[in-house]
Amino acid sequence: MKTYKEWLNYFNHQEMNEFNKDSSGVVWLKLKSIIRRELLDKFLNENSLSFKGNLQTTFNYLYSKYTEGIINEKIIDKFLIEFNSIELANINSKFEAIENDLYKLKEFIWGGDSTNSLDKKIVSYIKQYYSYNKILDLLDNEINITTRHYTLNSWYNNWTTILTEHIFKSHKKTISAVGKIKSVDFFVDGIPIDFKITYFPKSYLEIKRREKGLKSEISQLKNIAKKCNINYDKKENNETIKYQIIEKIKDTNNSDYISMIDSLKAENLTIIEEAISNKVDLMRWLYENQGEMRFGSENRLFMILVDKNDIDNSWKLKRNFTKLKPAINTYLDNFDANKIKNSKVEFNYKGKKYSTLSDILFITC
Repeated sequence: MKTYKEWLNYFNHQEMNEFNKDSSGVVWLKLKSIIRRELLDKFLNENSLSFKGNLQTTFNYLYSKYTEGIINEKIIDKFLIEFNSIELANINSKFEAIENDLYKLKEFIWGGDSTNSLDKKIVSYIKQYYSYNKILDLLDNEINITTRHYTLNSWYNNWTTILTEHIFKSHKKTISAVGKIKSVDFFVDGIPIDFKITYFPKSYLEIKRREKGLKSEISQLKNIAKKCNINYDKKENNETIKYQIIEKIKDTNNSDYISMIDSLKAENLTIIEEAISNKVDLMRWLYENQGEMRFGSENRLFMILVDKNDIDNSWKLKRNFTKLKPAINTYLDNFDANKIKNSKVEFNYKGKKYSTLSDILFITC
């Protein structure tokens, strides 16, 4: 059995696969999830333990009690389940009200820069304009609109995530990491899981288009626009150009023009279906293309949302709990820990090789 310091070293150096090899590592993570003063005091009191120290020394103390056989995993699980039941009851009481409010969002437009960072967007205004009156004008108009979109979308993402995680945490196979520790949201059949909700990545889609000898989606759309004599604002960003071309072609009601858009859509759907059939390739890509500031090699369950009729509207699936709840519960009902453990994902990041456990739950409509 590894020591407290050995597990701490693995955790700090993102060697998270080590926790998949030894059950004491999972216990270490479960104990770490209660390293908050109010949780620690309650746990110590309920188990007739007494220790005076800071959070880290108390963590070390509790792990030593586990290695000595004074406490066991069942005791820790019981505490986590009981504490989590309070949070579950709280969310249950307002689940429907939150869900109803989420359906009030009519559009999903980020207000930040290309990385969705609002502060960077505002700084760009500050550095670009020296005129005080210009800044005031921006505050009254563009910055106001930008801040509104950013705030609403952040609110939407926060509460859709909370409700989705609530469904996972309510399942009998799941134990929540109540202290919100980095790298673990919950444990499923003893496997620590970091949960990520996302959409089918457009960059991955473009890579697969190139591999098939297809032009990029935006290039293809521009070619279609040229053939159909469709004008668009060439100064706009690609997402706006894409929207302009598709909407204008739809408005022509010309079946030949529309069939070109349908062919492009069919090419993309073929790539998506292939990814659903071969999840490992996409999982590897997701690990290798994560942001440096949020890098992690922990076990991850990706829930990828895809509206096959309109990929850009996939954001609406995040609030469709009529569809999400049965899909999540079916996934968990059939969750096979041994199968997951035998399906490792190997990936490289900045010259270093990593191994982890991962899976993708695709939600499509």
